[in-house]
Amino acid sequence: MTRPSGVRRAIVLSGFDLSETAHPAPHGCEDCACSVSESLQPRTWPPPPDATGVTHWVSGREVTKIHIGGDHYLLFNPVGSGGPVVVNEYGLGLFQRFRRPVTLTEARVAGPEYEPDAQYVFDRLSRLGFIHPVGQLQHPDFAEGKLLTAWLHVTNACNLRCPYCYVHKSAEKMDDSIGRASVEAIVRSAVRHGFLAVKLKYAGGEASLNHKLLLDLHEHARTLTARHGISLYATLLSNGVKLSPALIDLLKSLDIRVMISLDGIDRQHDLQRPFASGKPSFPFVERTITRLIERGHPPHLSITITNRNFSGLADVVRFALDRNLTFSLNFFRDNDCSAQFPDLQYEEHAMIASLLEAFGVIEELLPPWSVLGSILDRGQLLEPRQRSCGVGQDYVVIDQRGRVAKCHMEIERTLGDVFRDDPLQLVRKDLVLVQNPAVTEKEGCRDCTWRYWCSGGCAVTTFRATGRYDVKSPNCGIYKAIYPAALRLEGLRMLKYANVVGSVQHEA
Repeated sequence: MTRPSGVRRAIVLSGFDLSETAHPAPHGCEDCACSVSESLQPRTWPPPPDATGVTHWVSGREVTKIHIGGDHYLLFNPVGSGGPVVVNEYGLGLFQRFRRPVTLTEARVAGPEYEPDAQYVFDRLSRLGFIHPVGQLQHPDFAEGKLLTAWLHVTNACNLRCPYCYVHKSAEKMDDSIGRASVEAIVRSAVRHGFLAVKLKYAGGEASLNHKLLLDLHEHARTLTARHGISLYATLLSNGVKLSPALIDLLKSLDIRVMISLDGIDRQHDLQRPFASGKPSFPFVERTITRLIERGHPPHLSITITNRNFSGLADVVRFALDRNLTFSLNFFRDNDCSAQFPDLQYEEHAMIASLLEAFGVIEELLPPWSVLGSILDRGQLLEPRQRSCGVGQDYVVIDQRGRVAKCHMEIERTLGDVFRDDPLQLVRKDLVLVQNPAVTEKEGCRDCTWRYWCSGGCAVTTFRATGRYDVKSPNCGIYKAIYPAALRLEGLRMLKYANVVGSVQHEA
């Protein structure tokens, strides 16, 4: 049967329709504990459902619909695992036939006589969990953690004096013997607990001030992980004021990514990231970013938002996108060192307004990579999680003396040292220091639509604000306000970049 003139085809577009170049989704975790759900497996289409003509299907009761412009809508199932999808009005109409339990045959006959796309829509929406058999309880498929992340605090020294930093600065640095013992302990834990990969975050202080040790440790880590068949990933967390061309070339040759902290343009950055002398650091950071790009090793930018710089957020996001750089937005976290700077604490309405302004820049300059993992602080929307980070699960912090901590935000609260047989086990067994309960254990989160994506936010931030770990984040109102806007951005991105592979061919 041929299609009648003027009849449009349905669109059900998901992330699986994007090319590899349009699929990358950076996690905003380079200055934090990586998500416990970070997957190392390639994305593949879920298998087709076991659908018979008598099976009754119904739409997910928590599916959110967001208009993204024209006749296109974004659907998101917060208790599913398929991510957002984009549909046009025709596809939406077919989806809405499952608001009550129906068979596929009944869904076909419920509309006009000609329904050429019913099977196509049914197949996609069922695979992605937007419709499900009647009686089936929907819940996310939580990815099993296969990546052990370790924060290596290679020095306590720093040439900047950022008011929100949680480190009590000193000249003390990690030496070679402690560094090698730290790497060996991390690999031991990875092998013992069956991890497929290790991610090292070389941090401080300013880690580049001890770059010779950093490079030596990475070579040692490469040898050990290769011996055990474990993949190795690494990132240098840097303030970016003093990375020489020679060091950049070495980092590139060793495949060590670089994260640069950039909190604004010119004065907006210098307000909270000055040199120890008080002089501005932005010109030096900008020079380093340019060097990294020119030498083929572009950095990831980490943007920390406080009351001092929120008004310039859109400008620094534009700076990143103009240079095709990935970035992450991080909300200021109160800590003992920052307590003397009360002007850092942001106000909820101002934060929401600045985020939405930045989202406007992202919409204007839509990147090929998804922003869902990097613009929402700890509340990323890449994949469902029971916890917002890996603290207490698959994350270890090691300070310059080789002592083990659970979170870099509380690096001075230690449990033992790397000379213990298994530092990860120290972290997992602790019931005294920072706790990171599952979102279903948090008051105010259990019945929230966004519970498996926000996951209750940063545990340390929540505890400092409330004195409890088992309650919702103080940033809850911000997350809820910006989630729909963030999902809309993803829908627009999918529409734009699906054309690269001809995926939007269903529409005449």
